[in-house]
Amino acid sequence: MNHRNMQFLIPVCLISLTLLLTSTSASAQSFMPSPQQIEQFKNLPRAQQEQLARQMGFDVSMLNSASGNKQSSAANDSAEFVEREVDNKRISSELARQSVAERETRTLKPFGFDLFKNRQEASVPISNMPVPPNYVLGPGDTVKLQLFGKETGSFELRVNNEGNVDLPDLGPMQVAGASFQELKQLMNEKYNQQKIGVTPFISMGQLRTIQVFLVGEVFRPGPLVVNSLSTITTALTNSGGIGDIGSMRNIQLKRGGNTVATFDLYQLMVFGDTANDLRLEQGDVIFVPTAENIVSIDGEVRRPAIYELKQGETIDSLLRLAGGLLPTADASSLQLVRATPQDGLTIASIDGNKTSELRKALKNGDYLRIPEATREFSNAIKVKGALNVPSVIADDGNITLASIITSNTLLANTDLEYGIIARRAPLDQKTKVIQFTPREVLAGESNIALQAFDEVLIFNRISDNTARGVEGAVSSGDLESAEDDIKGGVEARFAQQQESKRFTTDILSSASLVSASRKTLLAPLISRLKSEASDRHPVRLAEVRGQVKYPGVYPLAQNSSIQAMLSAAGGLTESAHLESAEITRLVLVDGKSDTQHKKIAIMNELLLPKAQQVQLGSKDVLSILRIPNWYENDVIELRGEVVFPGTYQISRGETLSSIIARAGGLTEKASPRAAIFTREELKQKERNNIDRSVEDLREQLANNNLSNSQFSRSIDYENANRVLNDLTNIEPVGRMVIQLADIVNGSQKADIEVKGGDRLFIPNVTPAISVIGEVFVNTTYRFDDTLSVEDYIERAGGAREFADTSSIYIVRADGSVETIQSDYWFSATKGNVLEPGDTIVVPRDVTNYDNISLWQGVTQIIYQTAVALAAVRSF
Repeated sequence: MNHRNMQFLIPVCLISLTLLLTSTSASAQSFMPSPQQIEQFKNLPRAQQEQLARQMGFDVSMLNSASGNKQSSAANDSAEFVEREVDNKRISSELARQSVAERETRTLKPFGFDLFKNRQEASVPISNMPVPPNYVLGPGDTVKLQLFGKETGSFELRVNNEGNVDLPDLGPMQVAGASFQELKQLMNEKYNQQKIGVTPFISMGQLRTIQVFLVGEVFRPGPLVVNSLSTITTALTNSGGIGDIGSMRNIQLKRGGNTVATFDLYQLMVFGDTANDLRLEQGDVIFVPTAENIVSIDGEVRRPAIYELKQGETIDSLLRLAGGLLPTADASSLQLVRATPQDGLTIASIDGNKTSELRKALKNGDYLRIPEATREFSNAIKVKGALNVPSVIADDGNITLASIITSNTLLANTDLEYGIIARRAPLDQKTKVIQFTPREVLAGESNIALQAFDEVLIFNRISDNTARGVEGAVSSGDLESAEDDIKGGVEARFAQQQESKRFTTDILSSASLVSASRKTLLAPLISRLKSEASDRHPVRLAEVRGQVKYPGVYPLAQNSSIQAMLSAAGGLTESAHLESAEITRLVLVDGKSDTQHKKIAIMNELLLPKAQQVQLGSKDVLSILRIPNWYENDVIELRGEVVFPGTYQISRGETLSSIIARAGGLTEKASPRAAIFTREELKQKERNNIDRSVEDLREQLANNNLSNSQFSRSIDYENANRVLNDLTNIEPVGRMVIQLADIVNGSQKADIEVKGGDRLFIPNVTPAISVIGEVFVNTTYRFDDTLSVEDYIERAGGAREFADTSSIYIVRADGSVETIQSDYWFSATKGNVLEPGDTIVVPRDVTNYDNISLWQGVTQIIYQTAVALAAVRSF
């Protein structure tokens, strides 16, 4: 076709393509040309392509994208691919048979096989990847030719079986065997000679496929079709990879009967070296021999696994393959396990710090284990408690208490009277406890040099005296059973755990103990001292009880005086008896344990120098007694109709009449008969009685359900459960019935001794009568001495369905309960049986329950308590 014909043909194509695209775009907002239209469109000049793309409403770059996808798809379709699910456990078991430590090796992963794992598509060159200049063309390759100048056009030329391509208007040209660089040179020369004014641009199109053979220990031996740019790794990947026992270090590429390259897959995976990953040619053979030198490495390396080594490779080579040692590895004690015909199974220690030992060659089956180095610090000092310093301090030989206890490190809540140093070097059998006074250190009056493995404990001046869980059990335990506590169980495990991580890196991430209590801080030390005790070294612990701020078990320091133990316990409380204390001590008398008690005067001891004070020994108990009749917080509350209501401090043996007198007596509006007196201990007693009644009634209901017969009463469970629920929800009052009028009038018989927490409520009773219980309306009416109990009940709407009218009772204003027979209540002469402030209670019917008296008592508790609560809450 000559240039004139092409000029005629292009407008025709434009018109037909324009009509086709216009009709298509009428029915859609966006347009995507078909593959046939794309091929026509590509023959147009770039300017005309862009013009038509704007008219049709699509991006001209979509043409190139569609073409690229087509080529990529074609390339994928042409390359064969074998999908493989790599079973590392099976491979490890197979390779472990060659190891001297088969069981240990079986748990390791085989190195390198994950390269072939779970691939879902063939490994092919990317479609837009540049073709190297030395690429050799052959039949099946396509060449893209674009012409510019006097003639324009775009052509895709395929290399035929004879190695030729047909150039437009120029005829066939031999290209097979020529490199891509040579091809471009040949075509440029040909067009320059035969097409003046026409400039060609040459690029590679779709590449041909070739067939290679894979043999030996590969996953799928046999022929494989790959892209002509494929390399050894491409073929291995597409074929499923190396077999379970195949070599990754000695992959051979054979061409024409000769081995042209040996490829080491480890060099690619570990070091990224592709020097010998040659490009394949038609008919190449990839041979994978059996792996001959299998070794395994485990422990503190970055990549523990089963590796293949080349002949003569060393321990150093294996460590590099494994990524090197971890920081936690003990490089001086590598363990090499090997089997030899002469000595059998042997183990050798390798010093990894010596280059000469790392050069030792490894053999097939060797097992190298990298042990973990000790996780203990060798120069650490641990600080715990109320001090603003790091929890771990390096011992540089100059650390003293004065260097860490300063005005900047002390907290506002730091106890300046008590601190201890627990000193025990790694090989020591016993812990030495050194007690010091932070205040003296701060003032420069005292200082102690610290050394590695010291533990400094600084305590809070104000904190709770509790500890949770096992720490509480350890620090609050009985010293007599200290030996048994540490033999087994929770406390023994606690001691073992604390000792195992005492100076390890675990302390870097341990929780802050700045606000911890004494018991929490001391628990690990107490458990250690218990574990160190023996027949020759009694446990170095003593206990302080009684009137100290923080009673508990404390470590015994050297020359532990009375003053030292009191400082440990936070000092004496205000109620401590300075003249009377007691030391309880266990002694051996005629080979038997005996207890001795020694009275001491705390005041006299504290006046003596520390060295002359009584020294406490193992398992001693120092008891600080309380001042007799010390009731600093015993108060009683008076509310209501007293001249000066409020809270009053009471002394031991004081009576209610004296308290009322101190409060100025009763007012004119007071109703002594309706006074409500409550006591805390009675409140708790009521709670216990209520709980016991609930349990008894629930048991009764259960027994009745199990043993129900025709002779037993049927139980209304719904009504019974209502009673039980009401009883459970009762808030005890702790009311005690008193005769306040008699007490105020000076009756010593009616007077009572008051206790801390007592309360007296003196109301101004409105002359009224209340009706509660099983009536239609619980309400209150003005007192009328002409009305009977029945009259008031009728005014409340009468009794309800579940009312027990035979057991109606009256709760008097003073809290007493009066039960009168019904015929007496409703008689015509007893309209004045009621008094102002009384409450009429209509209880539920419990006659259908077993043990009627118990159920009646329960309902009486419910309503009597309700009346008392209502009266108390009215203040």
